[in-house]
Amino acid sequence: MVQKIKVWDGAVRFFHWAMVLLVAGLWFSGSEGYIALHQLLAYCLAALLVSRIVWGLWGSETARFSQFAASPKAAIKYLGNARPVVGHNPASSYMIFTLLSLLLLQIISGLATFDNSYMNDGPLVAMLPASWVDLASSIHKFNIDIILMLVAVHIGFALWHSWRHDNVIKTLITGCIRISGGSQPQLRASWSFFVMLAVLLLLLYYWQGRKLLVLL
Repeated sequence: MVQKIKVWDGAVRFFHWAMVLLVAGLWFSGSEGYIALHQLLAYCLAALLVSRIVWGLWGSETARFSQFAASPKAAIKYLGNARPVVGHNPASSYMIFTLLSLLLLQIISGLATFDNSYMNDGPLVAMLPASWVDLASSIHKFNIDIILMLVAVHIGFALWHSWRHDNVIKTLITGCIRISGGSQPQLRASWSFFVMLAVLLLLLYYWQGRKLLVLL
């Protein structure tokens, strides 16, 4: 019997689509040289990532990292027999962990990245040896290419899965899926996620955001 189940809470859905917009904005602002805007978007992404990591530890059942962690064997087996599942499928979990890790690396390396204008260096540049700054700057420039390639793969797989199996894109908008034999996961109210995100954004605003807004 096919039934409608809510699998994604508001926090997960907001995170996903906000991350899409922020990564696109970061790529554009970085490519066009809008460094102040680039850094402001980076701090927004940092707050979003930290909030998602915390939510992945104690949030809704389908949001927890422990729920969708899978063995390589399970991921390969799933790719050979893709089907609708409640929550993240075994293959996508590896992409999610990889993208989260690379985005964190991008944020951290950006904090120590040197800018030729001398006005918008990362806040850690003045505290670190020049060799570390050079390394961080190189990582920051190289890592974004890897992220963009993986994002393209992720989008391609999502489109293919939505066409051949179940509409995962629609599910990340509505939060619901129609599935046979699934059970309703335990979802936690998302208000605490948004409170945490707001607090982090406020802290980052007072740390760096105020100075960057003046440069826009």
